Amino acid sequence: MSGIGDVLWTTPLLTNLRRAYPEAHIAYVVRTASAFVLENNPDIDEIIRFEDESIRYQLGFLRRLRRRRFDLSIDLICSPATAIQSVVSGAKVRIGFDFRIREKLYTHRLSAHAANHGHEVEFNLFVLGCMDIPEQSRALVWRVSDAERALAAQQWRELGLSDDVPVIALIPTGGYPSKKWPLAHWQQLVEDPRLAGFRFLVFGGSAEERRDAQAVAGTNGRVAAAPPGSLREAAALMERCAAAVGNDSGPTHIATALQKPVVVFYGPSDPKSQGPWSEHATVLRIDDVENRCCRRLDCPDPVCMTGIAPSRVADALLRAMGRGGGSPAAGDGRMP
Repeated sequence: MSGIGDVLWTTPLLTNLRRAYPEAHIAYVVRTASAFVLENNPDIDEIIRFEDESIRYQLGFLRRLRRRRFDLSIDLICSPATAIQSVVSGAKVRIGFDFRIREKLYTHRLSAHAANHGHEVEFNLFVLGCMDIPEQSRALVWRVSDAERALAAQQWRELGLSDDVPVIALIPTGGYPSKKWPLAHWQQLVEDPRLAGFRFLVFGGSAEERRDAQAVAGTNGRVAAAPPGSLREAAALMERCAAAVGNDSGPTHIATALQKPVVVFYGPSDPKSQGPWSEHATVLRIDDVENRCCRRLDCPDPVCMTGIAPSRVADALLRAMGRGGGSPAAGDGRMP
């Protein structure tokens, strides 16, 4: 219900549900902060926003949900709160996973152990077997609206970017400092002479990240900082880019959903379960990461990120774009 990547990784399941039940009314309960991920998604009819943690709000939310009288619920989180929501929805068929006591609230219990063998997308798709629905798509879904595309075209011109020169999206954002590639490395990357034929567009979310974006943009005239705006507006700009380089973060996963060649850094987080879901993605990690990375999100010396050299990133980017040696997009990106 919350994380940008987590919500995005449910979209292949939605696609298969829609194909199996083209006339169904499909509603999605999601926290307000991540609801934008589902906007313009053709596979759902309604976004039900969960806005507040207070007991008063939650009781009112449950009353409103109960009045809807849904026929079927699918709980992918299976927390105590979502299990209760599943029951209150009125659904006589309730699908969930066998997590502790709350598994008793579902009419159809699935094995979390059997489902948890790979990526989160695969965990979500495991539900299809219970419903006898054939898996027809494994692709992430992100739809850029016409209005978002028009604004992006205007911003593109105002930034002095051209469709004649490939533009690389740089995404130095991240939820934790230990998951961020160092600022100095980004500055070295854009100075690599092998990338002289490209321009760069740097994205930032928070005020600190926008300052970092401006610091990278100040490196040379081929680098621009994306204007402040929503993540949906940022995605429309990314759609115009030729490729992306980023930390393990929501915006980088959006770039993978847009089917861009993506080079992404992984240090303390696990790319097996939460890596980029795309055949066009390349995961970069330091050698012997299992023994050298402490997995702490507050690590004072995140060698697992600082040890990824800018020259190696430039190599991977060129390969991903089919402009260097080796196979394009060679890496840990998956979407078989």
